[in-house]
Amino acid sequence: MKKFECIHHGDDQLGEGPVWNDQDQSLYWLDCVGKKISATALDNSPVRTWSLPDMPGSYAFREHGGLVMAFRRGLAFVDLNESGVATEWIPNTGVDPKTVRFNDGACDRRGRFWAGTFHNKITEPLGGLYRLDGDRSVHNMDTGIMMSNGMAWSPDNRTMYYTDTRPGYVYAYDFDLDDGTVRNRRIFLDYSKEPYSADGCTVDAAGCLWVAEVDAGRIARYTPAGKRDAVYELPVSRPSSVAFAGANLDVLCVTTLRFGLSEEEKAREPLAGALFALSPGVSGLPEPRFRG
Repeated sequence: MKKFECIHHGDDQLGEGPVWNDQDQSLYWLDCVGKKISATALDNSPVRTWSLPDMPGSYAFREHGGLVMAFRRGLAFVDLNESGVATEWIPNTGVDPKTVRFNDGACDRRGRFWAGTFHNKITEPLGGLYRLDGDRSVHNMDTGIMMSNGMAWSPDNRTMYYTDTRPGYVYAYDFDLDDGTVRNRRIFLDYSKEPYSADGCTVDAAGCLWVAEVDAGRIARYTPAGKRDAVYELPVSRPSSVAFAGANLDVLCVTTLRFGLSEEEKAREPLAGALFALSPGVSGLPEPRFRG
């Protein structure tokens, strides 16, 4: 693939959360508005889809099967079965869904699940960064977030990247893998004066950060020094998230949005909401699983 190709075009409204599952060699992704999760083997075989009990934000696979998932109103363990979906809600998250809701998330390489929250009306910086441990305890790791989005870790586990789409920053933290702590938050990428924003992200094996730049219609690659060194254009304006997939993790998959587009924009972008893939010539890193 020399450019992005559409590999699935269903009825997704808010495509999000692409994650490669190495066990069944499939890419999974969400339609948050449609309350569903789908999977494809990237080989033109039929797409599998499961309905979810609530609006999802993110998820990770568990070591012993199933998923840990951040729904808008809380965290839960989810099993995807032929007969449907089984859900076990995690109590005592310390998050009030009447005020804030969970969104994007991912596992660090010690198997802890991190997820961010944001204010329901996105008018106040009441969101935070949370860590779910294997013993089901939930820890608030940072505050003052307006619109929590993508997160990723450097290959050496010393840096955590975390997107606050509004006001328009990708932060970098010093990350302690042993303790699972973050400190020294600083701005890594500044989109605050741009007409587009950062959304989901991932890190490749060389340590570069790939960012879905929503409303710019592109995926950009940034070096650890914050220098943009590659840009890949999409045939739609609203990419939402990115993940490396395939047996060799050398296929870059991108989810996109129809949600928020006007009828005229939808007419101009018939592939909005589709799933795209590209072979960029670099590989990603294995996706950690939740240890709990």
